[in-house]
Amino acid sequence: MKIEELAISEGIWNSEAKDTSDIVFKSSIKFVRNLDGYVFAHKLNVKEKDKINKILIENIENNDRLSDFTIYNLDSFSKVDRMIFFERNILMNDRTYGGIIILSNDQKYYFILCNDDHIEFVTLKPGFNFNDIFIYGKKIMHNIENKLDFAFSESFGYLTSYFQNSGSGIEIFITLHLPGLIISSKINEFVVELEKQGIGVRGGWIDGYYEIYNKYSMGLAEKKIFEHTVSNFQKIVQYERENRENEYNMNKSIIEDKVWRSYGVLLSSRLISLYEAFDLISHVRLGIGLGIINYLTIKDINLLLYYIQDFHLRKRYNIEDENLNLEELRAQFLRDYLKEVI
Repeated sequence: MKIEELAISEGIWNSEAKDTSDIVFKSSIKFVRNLDGYVFAHKLNVKEKDKINKILIENIENNDRLSDFTIYNLDSFSKVDRMIFFERNILMNDRTYGGIIILSNDQKYYFILCNDDHIEFVTLKPGFNFNDIFIYGKKIMHNIENKLDFAFSESFGYLTSYFQNSGSGIEIFITLHLPGLIISSKINEFVVELEKQGIGVRGGWIDGYYEIYNKYSMGLAEKKIFEHTVSNFQKIVQYERENRENEYNMNKSIIEDKVWRSYGVLLSSRLISLYEAFDLISHVRLGIGLGIINYLTIKDINLLLYYIQDFHLRKRYNIEDENLNLEELRAQFLRDYLKEVI
């Protein structure tokens, strides 16, 4: 898939999740491994890094369970092309310049090679779908480990560049939209309680969204970590559900006014910044979840979160001038998009 195609693709939103999708943006699991006999990625020289990339790419290309993917070499990409991966939440750092990304064409899994660790494998789906992606991810990693030896210690488990990822070498994370906890001013209390359970919270790549994840992967069997983490995720989703419904019952007119005003601005603005658009879209998304708006879907909103970002707009409209203000173009895109999906 070319970058131009990636920037306008629906990705994992080509099928809409059910049930908890108004709260759960996506479910993700990352498996982290390092080849035995080599230093961690940040200490590799260019020759060693190329050798490891070649070994891993050959293994992935010959994996019977993997197909329909594209290999991207970030070293040869322009800034606009690299930033598409950041805006899609595939790259966690907008200052990442080099490395290899192997991305499935449906964007439901990807590998990052020789970035922080030799291999990071992420499998993901929209909504709450951990059982599916855990089973799939385990099968993929099992196939890879049948042919490659990874750094492993009887005392510490899999060895990784970040101590908290050592042990099972797994990070389970869920991306959530939590307006109920924000409106009710319980977000800080919620974070403290999660920390006590070994669950971490970090701001998402988009304001108003949060990534919740297991802070540690050492000391417990992989299955136990999975069960403990997913159980806490289920409680979080329920807690958000209760808070947003309570706030709506107590402040129905206020919330409906904010939802409809936000929708009105998105549908009629002539200039709009990215951060204002994200804030307004968050209110509209809440309105869809509460049943206030019924002719837009969560899928429509999820796609907007990608499409209105700066570099997605630049790639879609082939804009090379980095000094061009995108507020007018973003407003036009929003008006056209919202009229089209109604």
